[in-house]
Amino acid sequence: MQVVKEQIMRALTTKPSSLDQFKSKLQNLSYTEILKIRQSERMNQEDFQSRPILELKEKIQPEILELIKQQRLNRLVEGTCFRKLNSRRRQDKFWYCRLSPNHKVLHYGDLEESPQGEVPHDSLQDKCNDWRRNL
Repeated sequence: MQVVKEQIMRALTTKPSSLDQFKSKLQNLSYTEILKIRQSERMNQEDFQSRPILELKEKIQPEILELIKQQRLNRLVEGTCFRKLNSRRRQDKFWYCRLSPNHKVLHYGDLEESPQGEVPHDSLQDKCNDWRRNL
């Protein structure tokens, strides 16, 4: 509700001369645009630009980036199932992809039905050894 209120308030501050201009301004102030404005306003506050905050941010950034990297790799190791489209745009088959636990080989293959749980590497007939080069 706060975002809607802020959209309306920001649209009204431009003093639109017609209802169409007001609607147009509202469309330009989407949810993501309001979030960007809010974040920009927060970043402009002096507290976030203070030396201790900047030092802390600089200190923890490598840890955070490493955590993100590990989470992404873990998700790849879990694997993901995708619907496969055939020539008639029907989605009757599945395609599964997962990374080996040592993070060296990307296993993938077609499945007849959506898997319930983990698909073993052995059942995936195709693999890509140089997957990191394709990133």
